[in-house]
Amino acid sequence: MSESAPVLRIIEPVNAVSKAVSRELTEALRPFGLSFAQFSMIDLIDRSGHQYPSSLARRLEIETSTMASTLKRAERDGFILRSPDPNDARGVLVTITDHSRDILPKARDAVYAVEQRCAAGISGKEFEDGLAFLRKITMNLKV
Repeated sequence: MSESAPVLRIIEPVNAVSKAVSRELTEALRPFGLSFAQFSMIDLIDRSGHQYPSSLARRLEIETSTMASTLKRAERDGFILRSPDPNDARGVLVTITDHSRDILPKARDAVYAVEQRCAAGISGKEFEDGLAFLRKITMNLKV
């Protein structure tokens, strides 16, 4: 890309996609009472087992303060439990509840349906090229 190319050629479409996907995910997860942040967290815990809050924040690439508020809401809403780490009195482990286990399959289906809508009409090569492009942008912006 040339030095004189307008930056907004990337930023505006990426921002528009982000807003549209966020809106669709919000609607898809509403029946389950989940935000996408909560879904991502309980999905990760379900797939990887109990986690420390700091590990969740790192793996989901969010700030620890954001993770703290996400955990607070998720605990209030009955999606997670926090308990003392039996191996470290200062540590806290986060696990998902039976309620989360019950709703996760359908919530995953709802998120997958949004992803399918995003990919509609896009060839396999276009899809892979698009993912590679987005990964490069992400890496360019990581500090």
